[in-house]
Amino acid sequence: IKAAGLDWDVVPMPIYDAQGREIHGYKVNQRSSDGKNLGVVSNRYKIVQNKEAFAFTDALLGEGVHYETAGSLASGKRVWMLARIEDRMMAEEKMENYLVFTNCHDGTGAVRVACTSVRVVCQNTLNLALNQASRHWSCAHKGDIQSKLEEARYTLESADRYMKALEEEFGVLKRKKVTEG
Repeated sequence: IKAAGLDWDVVPMPIYDAQGREIHGYKVNQRSSDGKNLGVVSNRYKIVQNKEAFAFTDALLGEGVHYETAGSLASGKRVWMLARIEDRMMAEEKMENYLVFTNCHDGTGAVRVACTSVRVVCQNTLNLALNQASRHWSCAHKGDIQSKLEEARYTLESADRYMKALEEEFGVLKRKKVTEG
């Protein structure tokens, strides 16, 4: 989190009009390290802090999780982290697998988690990873975020079980002799 420059919190601050009156129903999310405005959101918006995102990934992947890359885009309005997960052998091909977690602090996007074979290093590869992911989960920044993250954990664990079963099935099919006829 420190190496990626994500060791800051998102702080909701009130918004005021030109006459100095507070605008109710909205707040501005600011980065704690320097007070930079990240975006205006409604009062229904629930913050998912960067440290919560790393904790979610740690809990999902277990001990020894290896983060490949992480960073922020648009001055911290969008953050992402990429963790390496167990490689798979599919039809004698080694498949590198990653879990990507992305979060928007400006109110323009959801919390998203996806399994991908794309190694994210920039906005373009992040877009590619999210667009090509066949197993993904997302939720809006509203309601009970912790229970939604628990739902994501269950969904992604199910996807992992599916991939393990598929890998085993490939092994079984590979050993079958096929005859003409």
